Amino acid sequence: MHILTKEIYSLYQKPDYKIEKKNIMTGHWNYCEDGECGPINWEGAHGQHQSPIDIDLGGVERKDTVDAIKFVNYDKILKGSIVNNGHSVQIVPEEAVEHPEIYGGGLDQVYRLVQYHFHWGAHANEGAEHRVGGLSYPAELHLVHQGIENPDRLAVVGVFLRVGQEGKALAEEEQALRHIIEPGSTTTLDHISIGNKLPKNRTSFWRYEGSLTTPPCSEIVTWTLFTEPIDVTSQQLDLLRNLKDSEHVCLKKNFRPVQKLNDRTVYHIVARH
Repeated sequence: MHILTKEIYSLYQKPDYKIEKKNIMTGHWNYCEDGECGPINWEGAHGQHQSPIDIDLGGVERKDTVDAIKFVNYDKILKGSIVNNGHSVQIVPEEAVEHPEIYGGGLDQVYRLVQYHFHWGAHANEGAEHRVGGLSYPAELHLVHQGIENPDRLAVVGVFLRVGQEGKALAEEEQALRHIIEPGSTTTLDHISIGNKLPKNRTSFWRYEGSLTTPPCSEIVTWTLFTEPIDVTSQQLDLLRNLKDSEHVCLKKNFRPVQKLNDRTVYHIVARH
C-alpha cells in the first residue's frame, strides 16, 4: 500500500481524548450543530465542493455508457480491527495479498480499500449523511478506498442502510460492538466479508465529486452511492447508538448536515454489465 499522505492519514489516527473541550484549533470536533466544535466550524468546512449532499432526483444527469464497477477480492475472507474512534465505528482490514480493490465504473484509477465505517442517527428517519429527494435513511456505510496511482485521491462507496430483518450490514461486527463501547477501545475481527456489504444491484449508482464528511473536509473524494440499500436491524442500530463518543457521551448521531451542490453535477449511472 502507498504511504498515506498527511491529509489522508488524519482519517486513521486515534483521537486525543485529553484535548480541551472548546479548543477546536487543536483538532477537537463533534456533531453538535450549534456548538463551536460543531460542523459549521470544522476545518475546511466552507469549501465549494463539500459532502454530503441532498440528491435531487429531478436534477441528476443520467449516463448509460459506463461499464460496471469491478470489485476485486471483495469475496475474500479478511481479518482486521474494529475501533471506536470517538466519532464512529471504523473497521480496518489487515493488509493481504488479495486485498479488496475497485476499478472501472467511470473511476480514474484503481483504488484499494483502506477502511470502512458507519454513520447513524438517533431515530429511524435520520442518520445517513446523504439524502435522496430530501429524505434520509437511518444509517449509511462508507467504504473508503485510496488511489494506487495517485494516493492523494479517495474513492468512497456509500451504501444506504434501511431497517430490515436480514441485517447483513453489521452481521460480522454485531458482537464486537458490545466490546468497544468506550472511545479508543478496539478488538479484532476474524471474519470480514466485504462483499456482503454491497447491494445485489451494483449497476445503478449516483456519482459526484466531493469531500471528506469529517475534518479536514478535503475535496479529494469521488463519491459512488448505490441506489439500492441493504438491511440493518433495529437492534444493530441500537448497538451503534450505545457507543460513547470522545466525551464519553452516547453517540446518538454522527452525520454531517448536507452541503450545497454549487456548480457540480450529480450523475445517475446505470452501468453496463
